[in-house]
Amino acid sequence: MSDHLTRELLEEILSRLPVKSILICRCVSKTWYSLITNPSFIAHHLKKTAARNIGILFFSYSTRALVWPFKENVRYLLYPDESFPANPIEELDYPFKDLKRFVDIVGSCNGVFCLSYGVYGKYTDGAALWNPSVRKIVNIPCPNVTFTSHGFYKQLLGFGFDSATDDYKLVRIVYLPDSNFKFDKIPPLVEIYSLRSRGWRKVDNNDLKYVIADLSTSAFLNGTCHWVATKPPNGPGACDAIVSFSLGEEVFGEMEVPDCLVKKYHFIDVAVSDGSLLLVAITKLTEEGCFSVWKMKEYGVPGSWTNLFNISHLAGIRRLVAFRQSGEVLLANIAGVLVFYDPKTEEISATEILGNARSFYLDTLVESLVLLDEANGVSNEHSASHGGIDKDLQKNSKGKKIADSPTILNEANEILEEVASSSNSQIVIDEANEESKEEAQGESISTE
Repeated sequence: MSDHLTRELLEEILSRLPVKSILICRCVSKTWYSLITNPSFIAHHLKKTAARNIGILFFSYSTRALVWPFKENVRYLLYPDESFPANPIEELDYPFKDLKRFVDIVGSCNGVFCLSYGVYGKYTDGAALWNPSVRKIVNIPCPNVTFTSHGFYKQLLGFGFDSATDDYKLVRIVYLPDSNFKFDKIPPLVEIYSLRSRGWRKVDNNDLKYVIADLSTSAFLNGTCHWVATKPPNGPGACDAIVSFSLGEEVFGEMEVPDCLVKKYHFIDVAVSDGSLLLVAITKLTEEGCFSVWKMKEYGVPGSWTNLFNISHLAGIRRLVAFRQSGEVLLANIAGVLVFYDPKTEEISATEILGNARSFYLDTLVESLVLLDEANGVSNEHSASHGGIDKDLQKNSKGKKIADSPTILNEANEILEEVASSSNSQIVIDEANEESKEEAQGESISTE
C-alpha cells in the first residue's frame, strides 16, 4: 500500500463504493483483501450504506403444493423501487435448492436475512443467516429443544441485531404440551442463538406469562422483537397484548393493544413500517368484519395507537405485505394474489403475482458486507458473488484463490484508478498495480 494513501483514507474511500465494486477490489492485493474482510471495515461500510437507499427492493414469495410431497417453489427477486412489481433486475439463486422442506423468512436486518426451515414449516430445527449481496450463508446449528429431544412442540422465532454487542441474534420460544396436549399450561422454554458466540444458550428466569399465537410473525424494532400474544384462560384468538423481547437485555416486556381489539376474536399480527410498530387485525367473517391496520405513533405509548384504514371483509384481504413510498399498501388476498390498495381512493388493484399468502415478503435491500468474513454454509455453486466474481478467483493447487482472471483484474484496476483519482495520488495506481502483478505471478489470496 502506498505511503501516500493511508489505511484510514483507503478505508474511507472504499467504504463509499457499492458492494459489487468492493468484492472486485479484494483481488487488487493481499493488503486490500485483508482490509475489506476485516470486521471493522465491514462495520464501517455498514454505517455508510444503512443510511443510503439504493432504490432496490428484495421480494420473495413461494408456491406450495397442497398434496404430497408438498414441493415448494421459492423465488427471490430484486426490483427497481419505481417499477415494482414489473421489470425485475435479477433473480437470486434459491439458497437451499436441495432442501425439500418449507423455508420462511423470519426477518432481516442490515442486509442479513434469517431463514428457517423444517417439516411442514412447523417443527423447525434448522435455520441460517443469508446475505444475498455477498452470496454468503451461515448455517445455524441445531437448537437444544427439538422434536427428537422433547417431542411435539410449538415455537415462535424472532431475529434482530444487538447494537450494544454488534451481534445478530435469533430468539426461540418453545411451548411444550401437558398431559392433555394443551400448550398454554407449561411455561415456555426460551433459547437464543448468537452469531458472535456461534451457539445456542438457554434464557433463564424468563417470566413470559402470555401464549404467543401460533401463526404470529415477529417484528423487529428498536432492538426488540415483538409478537401478538394472549394470556390464558382467555382462549385462542383473544388478543391481550404485544409481547416484546429485548435482544440487548434479553428480557420480556409487554405493550397494550387498542382497547377495541382486547379480548376479541381476531387474527392479529404485528409489522414494522417506516420506523413504527403496526398492528394488523382481521375480525370474524361477518358483515361487520374487516381488515384493519393500526400504527403506534409513539413507540411504547399505548395511547398513541391510530387506526390507518379498514377494508371490508368482502375484499378477502388476509395479510399486510408492505407499505410503498407512494402511499399505496401491498396486501395479499385469500386467493394468494398480491394486490395494491390505495387508502385515499379505497381502490384495490390486483397484480399478476400469485403465491402462498404468508410467504410474501418485500423490503428495501440494504447492501452490506455482513457475513463476508464468515465461512460459507453452502456450496460455491449456490453462493457465487455478483457477476461471477468468486468464480474468477480461481483456486490454485493449494486450495487458495488468486486473482488470475484478466477480466477481474481489469475491473479492479478501473476501480483503483477511481480511488486514486479521489485521493489525487497517481503513485497509488502504479504501486498497487505492481503489487497485484506480483501476486498474480506467485502469491495467493486466501478467501477462506
